[in-house]
Amino acid sequence: MATIVYDSFYGSTRQYADALAVLIDATVVPLAEANGEELIAAGEPVIVLSPVHGPQIRGAEFVAKHRWGKTPVAVAAVGMTLLDEARQKDQLARIVGENIPRFYLPGRLNYSQLSQSHRTVMRTIVTALRLKPLKSANEKAMVKGYDKDIDRVDIDELKPLVKWARS
Repeated sequence: MATIVYDSFYGSTRQYADALAVLIDATVVPLAEANGEELIAAGEPVIVLSPVHGPQIRGAEFVAKHRWGKTPVAVAAVGMTLLDEARQKDQLARIVGENIPRFYLPGRLNYSQLSQSHRTVMRTIVTALRLKPLKSANEKAMVKGYDKDIDRVDIDELKPLVKWARS
C-alpha cells in the first residue's frame, strides 16, 4: 500500500493528500510524523505533497535527505504559481534532482487566514510587483489576487500522480 506524506500550512495540501489517498487506497501521514527509514524499508510507493512556502518546500527537502534505493518515491508541490510557470521553472528538480518524479498542483491562498508575518511578506512582494513595468502572467495574477481569498485547488490535477502511483 502506498503512503502519502504531506505538509500543509493552510489546508489545500491536506485536501489533496486526503483525495489522493481515496483514489489510490493509500495511507496518509503528516510530514512531522514521517519516518523516511521506515518508509524505505517498507518498499511501497511514497508520494510526498508539500506546499511551496517562499523558497522552501519542506516535503521536497524530506525526499532529498533520504536514499530511496528501490522504493518508488514522487514529490508534488502545491502552490499559487500558475501551473505552466511552476512546471517550467521546475523548482523541485533543484531540490530532489531529475530522477525523482515531480508534480505541481494549484493551491489555495486565503488572505483572511494568513499569519501577520505572511501577510506582511505578501504585501511587500505585491508592492514591488506593482512597480515592475513588465510583469509575467504569474506576477499579474499575484497583483490581481492580492488581499483576496483565492482557491485554485483542482482534484483533477491529481490524475498524473494517480497514474504514477498505479504504474
